[in-house]
Amino acid sequence: MSKRVVFVTGHEFGLRALEGILASSPFLTGELEVSLVIGLDASLSHRTVGYRNPGRLAREHGIAHIDTVDGSLRSTADRIRADRPDYLAVIGWSRLVEPRVLSIPGGGGTGMHPTCLPIGRGQAPIPWTIIKALRRTALTVFFLSPTADSGPVIAQYPLEVRPTETAASLFYRFAQLHFHAGMELAHQLTGPTVVAHPQDDRLATVWPRRRPIDGLLRPDMTKAEAERTVRALGGPYPDAFIELDGTRMAVKRAFLPESLDGRPARPPESIPFECADGTILLLLQNNSD
Repeated sequence: MSKRVVFVTGHEFGLRALEGILASSPFLTGELEVSLVIGLDASLSHRTVGYRNPGRLAREHGIAHIDTVDGSLRSTADRIRADRPDYLAVIGWSRLVEPRVLSIPGGGGTGMHPTCLPIGRGQAPIPWTIIKALRRTALTVFFLSPTADSGPVIAQYPLEVRPTETAASLFYRFAQLHFHAGMELAHQLTGPTVVAHPQDDRLATVWPRRRPIDGLLRPDMTKAEAERTVRALGGPYPDAFIELDGTRMAVKRAFLPESLDGRPARPPESIPFECADGTILLLLQNNSD
């Protein structure tokens, strides 16, 4: 008999993982069935960086689809239970799923998180990875638990963070990795058991939610901190910004000036910004339109 999965997402990453599942051999041969796709209602799109609705993809494959505004999925419990799924896959979903919902599928719930768990549990994993100047990260596939990002690890896919990485570049590299992880997850879910290993809670770190105001470049930052903050934002995330004559100005790029014949290299149209340890050069969004 085929294994049945209810898939939940409201994000680009989840959509790519679902595409991977739908392109996998287990799905194409009928060993794995996606019986229902639950999306995040478009009315909440403004709260979700990277929002994508899976409805069109579900329709293309003849899969039942519903949307919800209930991040806990409590209101969809009866609908999920009626499908009698073996697994619940919740990928690209910012709320914790109600424990009673997690208990519905016999095999449990699975998720994906773009950090090397147990490092980086919590929110804003891509901006924090750049701000913290990490050189390596990973996409972690894991079993869901009542607390965020703490369940047993099924697989990890390492990813090198390049010195000039931006939020946009890292976001779309992770999106590609989600497609690959989705294909492999399909094989794992159709096996006799899904092998997983507990996380070492002693190594766990939790990254907090970032607010738009956290993108403000401040004069007490070092040059390196300010430059990383600019790279960690933009793309699918709100831009870093400065306050200039009482006006908020979005920052497109930041440059650490290098000495050339004793003078700082200054890209055209950039402006200086004084940090705690010297001057950084900023290219403002309105100068690049």
